[in-house]
Amino acid sequence: MDFSGKVALITGGAQGIGRAYANALLNIGMKVCISDILEDTAKEYMDSLPENHKNNVIFQKCDVSSLADFKNAFDRVISEFGRIDMLINNAGVFNEQNYMKCIEVNFIAVVNGTRLAFEHMDINKGGHGGHVINTSSEAGLDPMPLAPVYVGTKHAVVGYTRSIGAEYHFKKTGIKVKAICPGPVDTGFFRVFPTKCVDVEEAKKLAAEMKPVKPEDVAGALIKLLEDDKNGAILRIDVDGLRYV
Repeated sequence: MDFSGKVALITGGAQGIGRAYANALLNIGMKVCISDILEDTAKEYMDSLPENHKNNVIFQKCDVSSLADFKNAFDRVISEFGRIDMLINNAGVFNEQNYMKCIEVNFIAVVNGTRLAFEHMDINKGGHGGHVINTSSEAGLDPMPLAPVYVGTKHAVVGYTRSIGAEYHFKKTGIKVKAICPGPVDTGFFRVFPTKCVDVEEAKKLAAEMKPVKPEDVAGALIKLLEDDKNGAILRIDVDGLRYV
């Protein structure tokens, strides 16, 4: 499948998995909008890109828990690139103490982003069809007693993806919806997550036993998900490799 010249919006795209996603999409010829609250981090990333990629990437500051911000991000993409073909709902937080923020960012924003993507990409509304890719987690497939709210949000993303990634919706819109479920990933997010759990000391013990993969491994899962093109697919990635679940 040829993605050259197509356009993606990546939430949480300034660092970690989101940055790896951006690199992967730029490398297959796509144009990318980095959407994030971390403006300085995003600009540092964009400045570090090779010259042949710099004209294909823009930044739009966006707090995905704000619907107005999210709408502005879509408007910016259409204004700059004239179209949108892919949304990657990647922004996420891990915080059992501030559980409402966890729910807002990890699930409600995924629903809002997907609905906005459908408004702009629906073939019956002047769009070109396309893809919505949601970053869930192995926590969306397995229980984790130390982070019940986070786990609940990621389970919700998996259920939502499977439901809206059904042929019923694809036939109406031309949009496919899929999700990636990474295990532990070697990012700043992974290094601080024990402090956000319901029992910090137990979480530190759990983290010490985990074997994280690299963000680039998760980006490789993204490319496989696009190449295989299975609507509603859930792709798990961890130290044991890739497999559909």
